[in-house]
Amino acid sequence: MDSILFHSRHALAQEISQLSGLEYSKIIQAVERPKNTEHGDLAFPAFLLGKIWGCPPPQAATRLCTELQLPTTVESAKAIGPFANFRLKRGETSAAIVSRILKSDFAVWPKREVGSVVIDYSSPNIAKPFHVGHLRATLVGHALDLMYRKLGYQVVSVNHLGDWGTQFGFVWAGCTLWGKPETPSVATLVELYKKATQLKEEEEKNPSLVPSDRVSVNEMARKYFTDLEANIPYAREFWEWCLEISLDYFKKTYARLGISFDHYMGESFYSDKLEAVQNELTSSGILTESQGALGIDLGDHGGFARVLTPDGRSLYLTRDIATAFYRAANFHFSKALYVVGAPQALHFQQLRGVLEALGKPYAKDIVHIPFGHVLGMKTRGGGEVVELNALLDEAVDRAGLAYREQVEKRPEGLDEKQVAEAVGLGAIIFSALNRSRIKDVQFSWDHALTFQGDSGPYALYAYARINGVREKAKESGLTPELAPRSECLEEETAFQLSLVLDQFEATLERAVEENEPSILATYAIDVAKLFSKAYLDLKVVGAEPAIAQSRFSVFEATAKVLEETLNLLGMKVLERM
Repeated sequence: MDSILFHSRHALAQEISQLSGLEYSKIIQAVERPKNTEHGDLAFPAFLLGKIWGCPPPQAATRLCTELQLPTTVESAKAIGPFANFRLKRGETSAAIVSRILKSDFAVWPKREVGSVVIDYSSPNIAKPFHVGHLRATLVGHALDLMYRKLGYQVVSVNHLGDWGTQFGFVWAGCTLWGKPETPSVATLVELYKKATQLKEEEEKNPSLVPSDRVSVNEMARKYFTDLEANIPYAREFWEWCLEISLDYFKKTYARLGISFDHYMGESFYSDKLEAVQNELTSSGILTESQGALGIDLGDHGGFARVLTPDGRSLYLTRDIATAFYRAANFHFSKALYVVGAPQALHFQQLRGVLEALGKPYAKDIVHIPFGHVLGMKTRGGGEVVELNALLDEAVDRAGLAYREQVEKRPEGLDEKQVAEAVGLGAIIFSALNRSRIKDVQFSWDHALTFQGDSGPYALYAYARINGVREKAKESGLTPELAPRSECLEEETAFQLSLVLDQFEATLERAVEENEPSILATYAIDVAKLFSKAYLDLKVVGAEPAIAQSRFSVFEATAKVLEETLNLLGMKVLERM
C-alpha cells in the first residue's frame, strides 16, 4: 500500500537520475522530508551532484532546480544552500491521498508467508494479584499483537503464566497450617502466602520456633514443589485448584481491556518436557559445574548460565529452553517476541546463548522486547502493590469527573458511564504506550486524563468531534466523495492533514519493525492535532456544496485512519462524547 508521498519521491528520484546520470537507488535513499517544512515537502541534498558536475553543492542544487523536468505532482523547486527543495501541488496531492484512503480496505492486508510470530506477553503469577507491575508488559504486548496481525503476519499470542515454582509450596503450607479458605479468591491465596513466608523468615531467624511435629515452613514448601514436579496427585490437585481461581480472575480483567490470547501456556505446560531438555543438555557435552550447579559457560558476553540446581530442580532458564524447543517445533516461528522487563536482559541473552550452543538455528529469532517501569501509578488508597482492577476502577471514576469538568458541550442522551469507561481505560493504555517502551514512564493522573495535549482522552475526543462533523454533514444532505475535487482542497491545512494521513501504513510498518507502539501513539496525536486545526479552518456545513463535499471526504478519511490507529493501540473509540 504505497503512499502518495512515496510515489512523488519515486517520480522525483527518476527525473533526477535521468538528468544527472546518478543511480536511482542512491537518489531515492537521499530524497527526504526537510526538517523545516516551510522550505518544501521533499528535499534532495546535492552533494553527490556537486561531485558529478564539478561544482559546489549549493551551485549543483541551483542547477538541479533550474534544469529538472518536474514530475506532475510537483509544483515548484527552490534551492536553499546545498539542498534542492520541492513543493508538491496542494489540491492534487490532498485529493489523491484522501481518495486512496477512502478506497482502501484496512481490514484486508496481504498475508505474509514468513512463518508465525509468537508474542509472549503479560505473564502474571498464579495465586498472586494482577498488579500494575504487569500492566506495561500486557499493554505493549497487546499492541504488538494487534499491529503484527494487521500487517498480515500469522501471530500466535501466548500468556506464559507464572504457574510453577516454590510459591505454590508456601500457599500449600499456609493451607496446611491454617486451613483452606471457605470462599477462596486470589486475595485469600495471597494472604496465606504472605503468612507462610513471614513465618518462614521468623523460623530462619529462630529455628527453635519450628515445632517437633513438623518440618520448617521452608521445607514444607520445597517438599511440596518437588512432589508437584513429580506429579504426585495431592500436589497436582492443589495446584489445579489455585490455577482455576486465578485464571477466572485474570480473564475477567483481560476481557475488560479487550484482550484475549490464543494460548494460556504457563511454565507448568512444559513440566513433562524438562527431562528431554535435561537429556539433550547432558548429552551435548557443554555442561559444566560451578558452585554446585550445572550450567553452560557463555563467556564474557553471557556469563555462567545455570540450568539445573544441585538437587536437580529446574530453573526459569531450563523451562524457557523447553518453551523455545516446543514453540519452534509446533509454531514454526520466524520470530519469537518476549515482552519482558528490561532487568531480564541477561536471562534472554543466556537463553539465546544456550540455544546457539546447542546448535538451534532459531536461536537468532528469539527477540527480547524490554520495557521500563511505570512510576507513580497509585490509587487513592496508596499502598506498595496496586491491584490492577482497583487502578482501572479509579481511572474510570476520575475520567467521568474529568469529562464533566473539561468538556462543556456534551451531547444529550449520552451514556456517561460508557464514556467514562472508554476514556478511563484509554487514558491508562495511552499513558503506558506513548513513550519509548525502554524508558520509564512517570504516571500522572492529571496528565493521563486531560482532554488537551498528548493524551488518550485528547485523541479519543478528536475522533468523536470528527463524528460530530460527519453527523451534521449527513443531516445537511452531504455525502463524502471517493474522488474529491483537487480544486476544492487547495488549503494548506487540508494538505498537511492529508499528508500525515498518507503516512499511516509507513508508520505502522516502522512501529512493527522497531517493535515500538509509541511510534503509533505519537502518530495518533499528530493526526488529532492536525484535525483540530482543520476543524477550525475547513468549514463543511454552510460551505459552497462542491467544497463542502471534498472537505467532508477529508474528515471521513481522517476518521478512518484515527479509528484504525487507536484500535491498534488497544483503545476503544466512541462515536459521541
